[in-house]
Amino acid sequence: MKKIVSVLILISLLASTGCKKFVEGYDESPNSPSAVTPQLLLSNAQVAYFSTMNGQLSRQSAIITQQVVGLEFQAKDVNDYQIDENTNGNEWAVIYTNGLVNLKQLYNQAGSKNPYYQGLSRVLTAMFLGTASDLWGDVPNKEAVNGFDGIVNPAYDKQEDVLKDIQLYLSEAITLFEKAEAENSLIPGDDDLIFAGDIAAWKATASVLKARYYNRLSKRDAAGSADDALTALTAAYAAGFSSNAANCNANFGTNSNEYNQWFAYTQVDRRGYIRMGSMVTDTLNVMNDPRLSFYAQPDDSGDYTGTDVDEGNTTVSDIGEYLATQNAAFPLVSYAEAKFIEAEAKLRKSDAAGAASAFNDAVKASVEQVSGTAANATYITAYASETGASISLEKIIWQKYLSLFGQIEVYNDWRRTGFPKLKVNSNANDPIVPRRLPTVLDERLYNTKAPKITDIRTTVWWDN
Repeated sequence: MKKIVSVLILISLLASTGCKKFVEGYDESPNSPSAVTPQLLLSNAQVAYFSTMNGQLSRQSAIITQQVVGLEFQAKDVNDYQIDENTNGNEWAVIYTNGLVNLKQLYNQAGSKNPYYQGLSRVLTAMFLGTASDLWGDVPNKEAVNGFDGIVNPAYDKQEDVLKDIQLYLSEAITLFEKAEAENSLIPGDDDLIFAGDIAAWKATASVLKARYYNRLSKRDAAGSADDALTALTAAYAAGFSSNAANCNANFGTNSNEYNQWFAYTQVDRRGYIRMGSMVTDTLNVMNDPRLSFYAQPDDSGDYTGTDVDEGNTTVSDIGEYLATQNAAFPLVSYAEAKFIEAEAKLRKSDAAGAASAFNDAVKASVEQVSGTAANATYITAYASETGASISLEKIIWQKYLSLFGQIEVYNDWRRTGFPKLKVNSNANDPIVPRRLPTVLDERLYNTKAPKITDIRTTVWWDN
């Protein structure tokens, strides 16, 4: 944590604080190859990814999927499906300027004498690209990361091709991570804010990411995507991704410029804008689920309550300590997610017994991850003892929805599977749950190759 604090303090000298300023401004120095090192480029890119996954896009996805409900100002706009080209311009800029462009520089600057840094660049590139493509569909890739070559209007790659490139980046990373430490002039350490230079952990994470993006093709190639996801998971488990100890997390600190962005937004900058959704609280109350007191704070009556998407009740529970604590770690890739992917893929392959076993492991892993304590026997009997005869896709995705609280993956799963069944907000001008984000304003105005997509009801390629 000491290194995280020092890096973020360094960044804060160039950036303003606040929920939307978490990474703004610190791209200036990294864009000058002579001024920075691979270590600083890596730390900056990781902080940008923390902001991407823990900031507005995370809150927005949680609102759309009704894990939480937006009650005031911009949060209510999202809740009412008022998402336009101005909504996510900052997030797009972070993904490309602070993320992908700097990662390309890191890859080039590290060179063949530093395969570990090149591998880290490739994994993070896959992570940024995956997020962008999941939310916007076709996105710049090959030309976008070559901005130093003077390309000011990068072409948009088809989502199908972006997903293939993600797999290539991750495969390359795994190969680079397999090189001997002696083949590296520089070894990542505390500048790696996620695993502190643990290359074995990165290799295992890359395989889980491969499984995630193979599984994304469940609508396009049900059997093939299941086979590929299971192969990737086998590699991940063999590489050590076999418990919550392997989780890949975004890490935060206790100074104002280091805050977990859910905390900064819901407890400092925009208190009251977001409250718990009844889909989560009602379900977990019935289950007597130990995660509820971590996801939600007690309301004024001491109960854990939520509001419906179109009810707008401001007296229900605020967001709890699991997300809304200053230095709460935020899952980026977790063991629970891996086991849920395994369960879904095995179910598609007609291995119901295997799916049930993986599902049970996923639920138990989530309870322990969130609460810090293993699920008790009563809970396991009721909610983590599925069999081949009782398991279903709806059960898998519903528990994954409860487990990946606040993560964008929940929105991706809903679009792929239709679960959980969301209640449409009747107060919205256009009462249809959004299925994508529109082209951002700067791209529409300044990139002649950008698609002009305004309809948030249209699907991305893997969603049809």
